[in-house]
Amino acid sequence: MPIVTNAQTSYSSVGNREDLHDLIGMISPAECPLYSTLKDKPVKAVKTEWQTDALAAPVTTNAQLEGDTYAFSAFTATSRVGNFNQIFRKSQIINNTQEAVDKAGRKSEVAYQKTKMGQEIKTDIEVTMLANQASVAGDATTPRRMGGLRAWLASNDSMGVGGSSGGYNAGTGVVDVATNGTLRSFTKVLLDDAIQSAYVAGGNPTIAMLSPYNKRVFSTFMSDANVAQLRTATTSAQSTLVGAADAYLSDFGLIDMIPNRQMARAGAAVARNIFLIDKDKASKGFLRRIQQMKDVHPNADGTPIVILGECTLVVENEAAHAVISDVFGMSATT
Repeated sequence: MPIVTNAQTSYSSVGNREDLHDLIGMISPAECPLYSTLKDKPVKAVKTEWQTDALAAPVTTNAQLEGDTYAFSAFTATSRVGNFNQIFRKSQIINNTQEAVDKAGRKSEVAYQKTKMGQEIKTDIEVTMLANQASVAGDATTPRRMGGLRAWLASNDSMGVGGSSGGYNAGTGVVDVATNGTLRSFTKVLLDDAIQSAYVAGGNPTIAMLSPYNKRVFSTFMSDANVAQLRTATTSAQSTLVGAADAYLSDFGLIDMIPNRQMARAGAAVARNIFLIDKDKASKGFLRRIQQMKDVHPNADGTPIVILGECTLVVENEAAHAVISDVFGMSATT
């Protein structure tokens, strides 16, 4: 029915107060599982270096004569590897009038933006540490870059057809990128083989970091014929349908399966990899922790905000970890 003739409506009225809630609905996730998991390591140079070594392969022929004259084996030096510290930065300038006016959802625009920018740097560090990124020494016109975990892993990297390893290049002193192979589905066989590869090399991975899509794929392994089925007695009228698995008891130890939303947010280039990580053989090194730079002076009526951190990924021995690369990480086709 039509409205009454000459009835006043809100559309034509002047003076109605607006209803803006004192809340900002932030949807983007801020958690960074790898950043939070890895221990901190202080570093003191733009290139952080460390040494790696390995025991000789065991043999059954170590049997010696009585009274034998000693023969000495050739000396084997340790390997020296390293990674570069990358500078991460976010910057804004907030007009002083904007800081002064009454705002909904936050008292201070400067404080709100500082918190937001700090979280954004953490997520940038998270996906960079996981990425197939080569390390770059940098110069006056080229920023330094850390080598990402996918680029580092060369001993235990399961790849699709055509894929090839990257790894630390002793000749150039940088980490080379891996070459992507043909995409394939994540399977239990791939998971078992990767865990075994790291175990035989001496690693003890305890976490697997994977995209949300591949976490769902992992949960389907429960229906595999070789997986023990779990049944729970119902003690009330309401029962819970279990459709997910959060850990994997492999032949070589328990692996926590950790979905990482930042891998999906970064896109298929990062989500195509599933990492098996030995937490005792990796860390994050900070040359400068995430902080607000205090010596920024604007030539303007505003408050500058510069949040900066300088850090690198320390892969203490890449053979302790493994990666299942070239798997569909975003959907069944991507």
